[in-house]
Amino acid sequence: MTDAPNPFEQRFLDALERHLQGWADKIARDFSLANLKAEVAALQGDKVYHNLGFDTPEYALVRLVGRMSISVGRRLGDIYDKVPRFVAAARFGLQPSQIAEMFDGLELDISLRGELLKAGDRKHISKMISSISREQCSGLGIEIRYNFNPNDSSRLRKDVDVAGRLKTAGLLPVYLIFSSISPRDDAIARLTRGGWHFFQGQAALSFLNDLLGVDINSVLADPVIAERTREKTNELMQSIFNSDAFRSLGLHA
Repeated sequence: MTDAPNPFEQRFLDALERHLQGWADKIARDFSLANLKAEVAALQGDKVYHNLGFDTPEYALVRLVGRMSISVGRRLGDIYDKVPRFVAAARFGLQPSQIAEMFDGLELDISLRGELLKAGDRKHISKMISSISREQCSGLGIEIRYNFNPNDSSRLRKDVDVAGRLKTAGLLPVYLIFSSISPRDDAIARLTRGGWHFFQGQAALSFLNDLLGVDINSVLADPVIAERTREKTNELMQSIFNSDAFRSLGLHA
């Protein structure tokens, strides 16, 4: 048994709990018997699936599990994107509202305004800024993506607008992408012209390590966080296999 969580760990666990509750709600809804029957009925009414024999409860269950897998992937991305925010808040002694500012209706992942930081931290941020750009900025405005494959032109336009608003606020726009294989070069080029400074893959992780003094990957390996998360994850997986949908086919755990 691990020790009780410290304030940082508890804040992270509280945020993680919200994501896990979203999965729990989805499981209860998607793996109900009524939803399984509705899925089978839809397959039986579609000639493509009906003619090939894929209008069965077994295949309907495969579809439901597939959707759950997609949901897990998306929320894992959200979790990994937000880990640096909690580390930054702890590192610089800032409140959540100070870290996650709103710009043009979009919530920035990390806002580090020089006037809110201690003298030593302002010097550290200034050094980080000078290593990236010659622009006169007093802080950093950081957007983070686990991967980056945007297909929404309106969101790209907003990101360009946000870069301008960050500069007006005295913040250097920095875009971090953890994945080195997913980014779209055309979108990155457009946002770079709009004022963002991009770091991808290991370069993004190294930037955060230099900024925060913490290896982000180590946060999820924290004993308290890892134990609590694994407990919740195991509960969620068991709830799928013990759901009415699985039970109706004799497949429950």
